[in-house]
Amino acid sequence: MREGWSYCGEVWTDARGHAVVVLPSFARAHRAGFQYELAPIDAECTATVVEEIEADRFAVATDEPHVKVAWRVTPLRADDNPAGSDPTSGSQAGDEESQR
Repeated sequence: MREGWSYCGEVWTDARGHAVVVLPSFARAHRAGFQYELAPIDAECTATVVEEIEADRFAVATDEPHVKVAWRVTPLRADDNPAGSDPTSGSQAGDEESQR
């Protein structure tokens, strides 16, 4: 289960189709994992998380350069993520429903 709040914003990818999103420093307090949602804006491409959150940042990539991507990360609740479960299951990076 997810927390009732999330971080969100928009980022532009570079000429290689890569971008890094920097989160507030208190994002590291959420140790149970995150759910990622990405949506390219005004582009017929896909966006994926290529590096999950570490040191208050994560990286995204698109299959086209210079694409604006809307993103949202929602912390998972620690009490609903038992040891050994995959915190990236659900509508995560690689999930076709969360990508356009």
